[in-house]
Amino acid sequence: MPLRILRWLGNPWLQIALNALIVTASELFLKLGARETAHLADRWAWTGISGLNSSWTWLGIVFVILSLVSWLYVLKQVPLSIAFPLSNVVHVLVPLSCWLFLGELISPRRWCGIALVLVGLVIVAKPFARMEEKLEEKL
Repeated sequence: MPLRILRWLGNPWLQIALNALIVTASELFLKLGARETAHLADRWAWTGISGLNSSWTWLGIVFVILSLVSWLYVLKQVPLSIAFPLSNVVHVLVPLSCWLFLGELISPRRWCGIALVLVGLVIVAKPFARMEEKLEEKL
């Protein structure tokens, strides 16, 4: 059973999805850290370094490192010309997560942009899904 789980987790397509979720989480954590430390005024505040005073920021940094490890695994398995366009789902996930969890507003124009990104993802992903099906049929 554990071998099946490891094999399943090693699926590069799943890793692209997990990477997008990890990147989304990292952005939310970094935002929470910045929000938590926004009141700190010191001479280096303009650099954002004061954000390091928040545990949210450190959690965000851990998730950035996890996303890097996941992304490097994906790049070993999938051509960059395929993986990168699919990874752009974060441009949908981050605004939606900020809207849901942080109460940030999304303007109608931004909703249209999110819809366009989704359409683009479907256009990019569809040929690769068919290619994957054909490869599985041969096996």
